[in-house]
Amino acid sequence: MNISGKNSISGMLKTILQICFWGGIAFLILLPILLFAIGKHLNSFVYVLYPNGICFLIFVKQFIELFNLLKENNPFCNSTVKRLSIAGKAAGIISIILGAETIFNIIVIKDEITSIFILGFMCILFLGVSIALYILSELFKQAKEYKEENDLTV
Repeated sequence: MNISGKNSISGMLKTILQICFWGGIAFLILLPILLFAIGKHLNSFVYVLYPNGICFLIFVKQFIELFNLLKENNPFCNSTVKRLSIAGKAAGIISIILGAETIFNIIVIKDEITSIFILGFMCILFLGVSIALYILSELFKQAKEYKEENDLTV
């Protein structure tokens, strides 16, 4: 099976990401309605969930667009660099929000240690993803420049 082009792995991954994207939008819209229906109020968790959810939707949308570029067999372009950069920034914001929530849970809520470790791990994970995506965007930027230089010499 091909990695790029029509009927490829990137096409299947794009479909999965589109399902996640639209499911995430539906979840963010329906959450207050569902909480109200069962008699719960919006608590501090929801105030962290929405900014993270929006950043995660931006993150997923960028990867959907990247898979579109793979499907078109055009990965070395300005759009790839831009998409990787935006996805890296979104992952960085998610990391900051999760870090703040971890600190809040340690100091104010004094939550159980398991949830603090999970939040801390997710914070570090998204920080690593953010750094990796920044490096990838710089690599693709350099590759795009080499490709343009090579095209001019031919």
